[in-house]
Amino acid sequence: MRISGAGCLVVDYIYHDIDFSLPEVSQYLSKDGINGVLVGEGALLAQLEEYFQKPKEVIIRDMTCGKTPDMALGGVSVVTLISAAQLLTDCEDIEVYYYANIPDNDLGRFTLETIRKTPLRTEGLRVVPGDSVVTYALCGTDLAGKPSRTFLCYPTVHPSTALQVHQLDDAFYGSEITVFSCIQWEPEISRHFSSVLKRCKEKGSITIVTTASDPMMRGRKRWVLGDGDEVYQYIDILIMNKDEALNYSGTDDLESAAAYFKSLPAIEGVLVTDGRSPTYVYSRGNLCLPWEGFVPTASSIDRDKEQGVLPVGDTVGCGDNFCGGVVASIARQLDQQPGKIDLVEACIIGNLSGGITSTTIGGVFKERFPGEKMALMNKYLAEYRRQVEEFR
Repeated sequence: MRISGAGCLVVDYIYHDIDFSLPEVSQYLSKDGINGVLVGEGALLAQLEEYFQKPKEVIIRDMTCGKTPDMALGGVSVVTLISAAQLLTDCEDIEVYYYANIPDNDLGRFTLETIRKTPLRTEGLRVVPGDSVVTYALCGTDLAGKPSRTFLCYPTVHPSTALQVHQLDDAFYGSEITVFSCIQWEPEISRHFSSVLKRCKEKGSITIVTTASDPMMRGRKRWVLGDGDEVYQYIDILIMNKDEALNYSGTDDLESAAAYFKSLPAIEGVLVTDGRSPTYVYSRGNLCLPWEGFVPTASSIDRDKEQGVLPVGDTVGCGDNFCGGVVASIARQLDQQPGKIDLVEACIIGNLSGGITSTTIGGVFKERFPGEKMALMNKYLAEYRRQVEEFR
């Protein structure tokens, strides 16, 4: 089985223990929901520079209180696919490929070195002359005291390294599963997203789309995915967080958002995460077993972090690792016993994957040996299954 994916790849500069209530930080928070920084979402650096009439260096220095960052590979797509590959290392007949252009510079070399330490296949990567983009991840607590991460970023990959549609080869389209994550970051693919998805479907691929905060859509009543609503005709499984679900549906509450996505006849499954709150799961009953309800996150992981059994990392990439866990579970189910997909089972693996990633710095869980992440997740699997059953 082949899994292929495309979408966002960046290098993250991660700052910890950011206190958004401090005056030097809170001065940049949005007052109108459009301009400024929204805690927990992404903000475009160019727009912040224009609105506050300050260079980005000053804004970053103020918001981070001059802290020194950790550098890590980030980006919704590459982290999702690395996570899936890590959780499938024992499945010799399943391979995970990532398609992107990597700049021929120091950050590009760091990117490749990081990827090559993972099971992710690199045949879809090309090293090209070009520039990198960096995302500044501010980790701390939001104004309600909940763990949060906020991104100061650019709108897309640098134009010099944008993936072109013709670089998606026949092997990509012929993959049993295709995964597109934060596709707006790859502008050329995003502009032709409906036709790319349509070709995947024509080749028999299961299409999984995961979204991310899109600061370019600020102020719109309903966010646009790719090149328009036609994309929803070719998506099998859609994964979002709650804020993204509300924005992409143009609604004000999760119930209304769920009703909107359920009304789109081609979508077979929807998963909506909400931090530590339960994950909403819907499956129509064709591709996936019929189900609708909520799945709690793994309380045992939070407990062990609080008690010092597990280390405490940050929340960067937890959502991406959730998506990777869902992808891995779906692939494993189809590989071991072809039939309808159990999205609740996929959500269980996704929640464990995201939870374990919160014990490390950055979005990529750095395995010391193949299968380390899955082995750690398996320690919590039986207890977590009991928790899910009791919740249901």
